This record gives sequence, structure tokens and C-alpha cells, in this order.
Amino acid sequence: MSKMRRIKAKLAFILFALSMVFVALGGRVLYLKSVYGSEYETAARNQQVSKYDEIISPNRGSIVDRNNQALAISTTVYNIVLDVRVLVQYDMDIQEKTLNALATNLNLDYNTLKGYTVLDENGTPALDTSWKVLAKEQTKEVKEKLEAEGVKGVVFQKDTKRKYPTGVMASQVIGFVRDAMWGLEKEYNEEMSGVPGRSFITYNGTEGTIAQEIPAQDGNTIVTTLDYQIQQYAQQAADEIMEAYNAEYTASIVMDPNTGEVIAMAQTPTFDLNNPTDPLYIDDAAWEAMDEESQYEYLNKAWRNFCVSDTFEPGSIFKPVVVAAAIEQGLLKPSDTFYCGGVKHVGGWDIPCNLRSGHGNVTVQDVIAYSCNVGMMDIAEKMGPSIFYDAQLDFGVGSLTGIDLPAEAGNSPYLMYAEEDIHDSELATMSFGQSFSTTAIQAATYMCSLINGGNIMKPYIVSQIVDIDGNIVSETKPEVVRKVISKETSDIMRNMMVATVDYGTGKKAKIEGYTFGAKTGTAQQGVRANNEYALTYAAFLPVENPQYFVLTLAYKPESYADGVTTVAPMTKTLLENIIKYKNIEPDNLSEASEAAASDQTATVTLPDYTGSFLQAVLYDIDNNNLKYEIVGSGNTVVNQAPHGGTVVNEGTSIIIYVEKGEGETGSIVVPDVSGMSYTDAVDKITNAGLSAVIEGDEDGTAVKTDPAYGITVDEGAEVTIYFEKTEEESTSDTSENAAGTQAPS
Repeated sequence: MSKMRRIKAKLAFILFALSMVFVALGGRVLYLKSVYGSEYETAARNQQVSKYDEIISPNRGSIVDRNNQALAISTTVYNIVLDVRVLVQYDMDIQEKTLNALATNLNLDYNTLKGYTVLDENGTPALDTSWKVLAKEQTKEVKEKLEAEGVKGVVFQKDTKRKYPTGVMASQVIGFVRDAMWGLEKEYNEEMSGVPGRSFITYNGTEGTIAQEIPAQDGNTIVTTLDYQIQQYAQQAADEIMEAYNAEYTASIVMDPNTGEVIAMAQTPTFDLNNPTDPLYIDDAAWEAMDEESQYEYLNKAWRNFCVSDTFEPGSIFKPVVVAAAIEQGLLKPSDTFYCGGVKHVGGWDIPCNLRSGHGNVTVQDVIAYSCNVGMMDIAEKMGPSIFYDAQLDFGVGSLTGIDLPAEAGNSPYLMYAEEDIHDSELATMSFGQSFSTTAIQAATYMCSLINGGNIMKPYIVSQIVDIDGNIVSETKPEVVRKVISKETSDIMRNMMVATVDYGTGKKAKIEGYTFGAKTGTAQQGVRANNEYALTYAAFLPVENPQYFVLTLAYKPESYADGVTTVAPMTKTLLENIIKYKNIEPDNLSEASEAAASDQTATVTLPDYTGSFLQAVLYDIDNNNLKYEIVGSGNTVVNQAPHGGTVVNEGTSIIIYVEKGEGETGSIVVPDVSGMSYTDAVDKITNAGLSAVIEGDEDGTAVKTDPAYGITVDEGAEVTIYFEKTEEESTSDTSENAAGTQAPS
């Protein structure tokens, strides 16, 4: 073989070998493409867009009241994102138009935006990115305006923003979403959250970036049992109680006693859901002066749902529960009578009645109406510790109600005595609602069982969960937890509690033409020496078929020292508002007509106040719309005129004779300053050796003091004087203001 032929053969072999290599590589590529092509392409796409892959938050589901009034809504907003790499590819006039539109509509600095687009010698922008967030949570109107102005290189990333249209209404119930969640926002977070979507960028060789979007799926709507109008009335009542008594908390609950639906739940202090970290009851200077821990404690008090998360000793509103349990067990008949001499000796202790002079012979109905402690101790004695303890458990003391709100309290073993620890004195005090604690929602629940036929109903605040298309995802039905008394016993209790309003301790809430039942409560809280109280008023109407149960409460009011503090007037206003709103017809038309047509003054049969504490006497006098004069110094009543048993007209002035009782140290009687001007009233208080604190309009007239006129206090004690303007003073001010605006003649 010639040399030339050997060279040609060698070249042919090399060519063949190379061809085989290329064939093998091509085959491998074809194999990989066919077997793994889809997987590799997906990985490549993910790697390409992952840097600019953004989650789209779904619109959180709304919270609405029973009439579809929006309480919490989420609106669609947009994050405005600049793709600098795309923008710099456009002509300079389009760039300028875009930058000017962004600066104007988003209130941004034009020079800063312009600086992003400056190119270096390689044509690379100063801000070399496709994802610069310029503004967040912009409205749809801003988005549409930018689009109309023809901006380029701008991505509109959809987002969501939470709003609360009703502000402070039901704040603790609805809750809010921040670093932590509260209220229904927490309890039903999963149902309202929805499913997130995605917003991402893909790259096209000719068009640059293309924004793509996978839509989010909005959350479900929570339909509550709340009635916004009644919620407003309940909040008004809580605010008025707070204004009058400056309590640690005030609260009001409205429920349907037959279903357990919470129609309203309000408290003060409260907060604005749209600005939960802005305090409503303290000025800016005082707020700034507080340290961070104190600020948090202040806000936490407002955020906390007192009705669900705090306990208190219920006091006399528990008395009907004890009576009902005793009747149900056959230990008590409505016709039974008791004698109240003002005190009962139990377990080595003298435990007083609320009226130290005693109520005399009383029926079971009178025990409830007058809130007689001695009668209750006698009833509890019939029951004994075991039956009493079982009754507490049956009615829900010591166990959670299961309401669909977070942080429910009321099941701590420290809130009530164990059965083996209930001795004579414990049983006696527990009979009138002391020495154990419940939450407001527990109290409302067991009170409702007394009037709804005897059923403990599970309270609830969400009736339905509805999806975005209006389909019902889930629905809450009324649930009977257990039956505690018969319908017959319930009927007895409903009718007995009417007496509280007719002639008992709840008279101040009486509404002419309407018959309703009630029970008042005044209970010492915690350490007895601290003299801290919880004042309650439970009411229901109509009597024959109760549709509304109302509980109002003042927890640890500062102004209880005068002994006449009551939440009854605010409860009456709340009931009147519900009556008007729901067009509830009067059940006693003749009474309503007679009340409107008659000017006759109601009469009162005076109790015998001898031996009673003065503050309790003043409470009773005020409750019966009477006046009084005090003779002597001290806080123990030794005589009165007219005497007990005398029938007098409302408005009559009763003379009360007082002396110092055992252990009393006070030396100065609070003087009567009612009707005086600011100067005269202050002078009279200070001249008596007391310290004057002013509340109300100083241009008005003194209307009352706290402690009340006649109470004996220590030298230097603070006495709050309340001033109000009379109608004549207000008219005079209006005339003077009007005259002041006239031009000189």
C-alpha cells in the first residue's frame, strides 16, 4: 500500500470515529430529551423565575353580622414593582413618561427613580434588577391610573389589606391580625385564610420579561350571631357605666336565651380595630411617658375579652340558681317562708344580710326580690354541701362554656371550693354568690337556663361559614349541653324574678307597660379589706317567652363607696333601645296608658332601717326614689322618721339618725352640697376638713358627692363633687353665646 493510500485510510478511520462519536452524543441527547426533557425544562424554568416568584395573598374572608353588616373585610391592593431592565429598553421619552407618572401617583422622588435607569459604559442600568418594589398596598384606582398613563416596565402585584368598617364595635370579639391574632380572627383563621396564588416573571427572547399570575382563592366569610345595632346599644351601656363609675372593666352581653346565640358582647375599655396600638383613653403625652412594658399592659387590657377571659365573684345574680336547684330537688317550695333578722350566725361567724335591720318574714319570691342573704343561707342549709356542689357543676360553674372565642377562662380548680372543703360558713357565703368565681359568659349561660325551660345552651357567636360563591360550608345549630331544671321550675323562676323589678332591688330599670324579670348583684371581690366590688344586673324579656337576655356589669368601680351605685339605669336604657329597635309591643297596655295619663306619684312602704349600715340604707333610699337627711355622726342607723312600715310618696325625705358603730374611726360627715355653685361646693367640702375632687362642668351646679352626703369619713378624705348644668344654665349659655356673635349696633 502506497504512502498516500495509508494516509487516506487513516483519515477515513478518523472521520468514521468522529462520526460515531457525534452519533453517540446525538443519541444520548435524544435519549435525555425524550426521557428527562420535561423534568429538565421544568427545573430550568424554576431556576429562571425563582428569584422573582412572589406569593399573592388571598383576600381574607369577611366577618359580618347576622344582617350581613360588614364587621371585617379585606380589599384588593397592589404592590407597584419596577422592572428596570425592561424600562431602559424603551425610548427616552417613554422612560420619562413612566418615571414622571410613578413619581406623581406614588409620591416618590423623581431623581431617585431616574438614578435607577442610568446606564454604564456596558449599557447596564445603575439598579440592575427586574424587581424593585416602589410602593405597597396601593388601591385599584392608583393601579388603573398608572395603566391609563401608559407606564412601561411596571408590574402590579396583587395583595390584600384588612379593614374594620365599624371601628370600635365588638373589637374584642372580632379581634385583629398583627404579630399575633385575637378574637374571631384567631378562632376562625384557617377558614378565612384562603389559598395563596403566585405572581412570577418568565423571560422571552424578544419581549424581555412577561408577568404571569396564578390567582389566589379568597377565604370564606364568617357570619356571626351579632346584631350590629344591638351591639351599638350594648357598647353605649358599657361606656355609660364606665363614665359613671370608672371601673376596671364594664361589660354588657345580650343573648338569645333559647339558642345560646350571642347577639351583642361589649366592654370598656375598648380599642379601634383599625388602629389597635393607639390608646383611646390616654393622651399622647401620658402615653409617651410610659415605658414599653406599661404600654403593652395598657393595650392588652383593652384587647383582652373580659366577658370570656376574666372571672369575678358573681354575687346575688347566682341566688336564683340556688333557688331553682333547691326547688328542682324538692327541698324548697315557692310557698315556703323565712324570717330575716338581719344576720345569721353560721360556723362561728355573724354573716349579715344586705339590710342589717332584716327583712322580717319573707317568701321565696321576696328572698329573690329583696336579695335577702339570710333567706339564701337558710335555703342553702336545706341543700347541704353535696347537693349545692352538684348544682354548681350542673349549671356550669368550674367548666368552660365552649364558646367559639379564644382564651376562655373559668375552669381553674382555684375558682371554687371542692365538695369536701365546703363547710357551714363556706356554704353560707356561696349561697349568695361569694367565695367562687365565674366568667360573664358563664353567668349569662346559667342565667339563661333559668328562663328557657331549664337547658344549659352552648353559647356561640358564629352561625355560618360561607364560601366565595355563597355556598354554606358549615352551620352552627343550637346545642343543649344538658338539662338542669324542669320546664315547671323554669316557669316558676321566670315569674319570681319579675318581683325584682316590680318591688325589689331592680326597680330602677322598670319600664312602664313592659313586664320583665331581673336579678341584681353586688359582690365583694378578692381580699375583702380592699372593698372592691362587682355590680351586675341580669334581665330578660318578654317574661312569658323570653327572647332577649341582658347582663350588664361594672367590675371594681371606683365610686362604689357611696353605697348607692347601680348599673340599673344603663340596663334600662339598653332594654328600651332593644324594645324600640325590635318593635316589641307592651304586654300591659293599660299600665302604659295609665302611666302616660296619670300624674299620681308612686308610693313606697318604708323598711325598718334601724341597725343597718348607712351605705346600704342610702342604696335602698335611692333605689326607691326617696330623699334623705342625716342627723348625727357615724355609719350605723339607730333610728328613722317616718318609722319602718310607713307608706310614703316617692320623693319624700326620710330623716336618718346615725351613730358610730363598733370599730368605726371616721370623724367627719360629708356635707350636702347639692344645688351649690362650684365655689360654694368646694368651699364647703374643704372647710369641713376634706379634699375636693371635681368631676363634670365647673360652670354647672353640684348634683351629688362620692362618698354621699351623710357618710362619715376620716379627716382629709377625698370627696368627689359632680357638677352638671341645669337646663336654665345651658339656655343662658346659649343666649350669651348668641349675643356675643351679634355685630355692634
